[in-house]
Amino acid sequence: MSNTPPENPAPSSPFARLLREAGVSDTRFACQVNARARQQRKIELGLARTTVGHWRRGMRPRDPMVAELAAAEMSAALGYPVLPADLGWRGESYGNDDLGLCGANAPVETLRTLAGLSGRDMRRRDLLQDGTAFIASAFAEPVLSSLTGVVDRIVGAPPPVAGGGALIRDVTETFRKLDAKFGGSEIRPQAVSFLHDQTRAARDNRPNPDLFSALAELTQFCGWLAQDSRREALAQRYYIQALSLAEHADDAMLAGRILSGMSDQAAQLGHPRQSLALVRAALRRSLKQSTSAVQAMLYDKNAWALARNGDESGCLRALDAMDEAIARDDGAGPSWAGHYNAGDAAECRGHCLLLLKRPREAADMLVEARTLQGAARARTRSYAEADLALAYLRGPVPELEGALEAGYRAVSVAGQVSSQRIARKLGELDEELSRHPTVASRQWREQARPLLQSASAA
Repeated sequence: MSNTPPENPAPSSPFARLLREAGVSDTRFACQVNARARQQRKIELGLARTTVGHWRRGMRPRDPMVAELAAAEMSAALGYPVLPADLGWRGESYGNDDLGLCGANAPVETLRTLAGLSGRDMRRRDLLQDGTAFIASAFAEPVLSSLTGVVDRIVGAPPPVAGGGALIRDVTETFRKLDAKFGGSEIRPQAVSFLHDQTRAARDNRPNPDLFSALAELTQFCGWLAQDSRREALAQRYYIQALSLAEHADDAMLAGRILSGMSDQAAQLGHPRQSLALVRAALRRSLKQSTSAVQAMLYDKNAWALARNGDESGCLRALDAMDEAIARDDGAGPSWAGHYNAGDAAECRGHCLLLLKRPREAADMLVEARTLQGAARARTRSYAEADLALAYLRGPVPELEGALEAGYRAVSVAGQVSSQRIARKLGELDEELSRHPTVASRQWREQARPLLQSASAA
């Protein structure tokens, strides 16, 4: 296609923005859609330049077939999938949006899918919110592909170049630090935009394992940001594509991390058996190839899944294995595991003991974790303080004073964090405190109300 810019360079609609990104003129685009109609539908469409101009200014095709042809031509121009819905149009397959739910065997196809998914996320902030839900069974195919090794690996690639994977990892690490301290709402648009740009750039170069591994790390992080914003269907698609990227790069440790992230999402959405199956897949895929810190992270998620399934003995064994792994940690390993420390391990044990209905022991561990966790880990600390308050309330004799002290800590730390996970946890604490209608508990609930309202709105 021609690189001639469109006649009207000022984008005013999703179609206009994409046409400008493609660098195609109205006249050229009309000719290409007419040619596609002749080739694929055996009809003379007779589309004119003026009609494309109307689309740029916000008008929509009346015929769903025309919308499909125009979206297909836009996909060809951009090199990644574009659906009529991305243009704000109704096509023939309206409502059937499965982009990103399957992993591709070929590396270039994974990049194409991810560019389409991230591009759609950038343009439509309500992406996959209406009529689309998390599908637990959708994880089955990519997990099976990961365990059986049928995904194409990148072979014979040139050595990494300056920038590339290293640049992506450094930017992703910066995003992670900001997310841990302030939450993901403010940084998610920037992270997705960076992912989209880097994915499109990678598509034009020869596949490189280091670059694919770095992109997998960034994609997994974008999945987490979507999950923490309660965009669960979108997060699921990012996790599936991240796993494909890690497998193309043959990065076993990162594949295990992504599988454990899938496990966490399934658990949060009320699928404990799927959560346990996913974390077991993570252990099988990567435990032997992982550093001590990564092993501790895997055992952490395994313990959570076992606790949610009521397997107390299995959970305690996993917690012991986690403690042994973190004690062996010498700081070596991937940057994405560098944050995991003894404070995380203590918090995990406290959370699991609370799930196992051992609140007194849980409280002891969460108090210990308070002294071990870094101040910059605001989300983690707020979640732990809220669970500590719940542990005090669920003891043989409820300790309201200790619960409120921990509850105020949770609210204080959460005040700077934009996180739906924290808001839901505080909502759980609010419900528990409602059973203790004292003046002090009502004062806490009043202070927490803005955070609780944000969860309700989401």
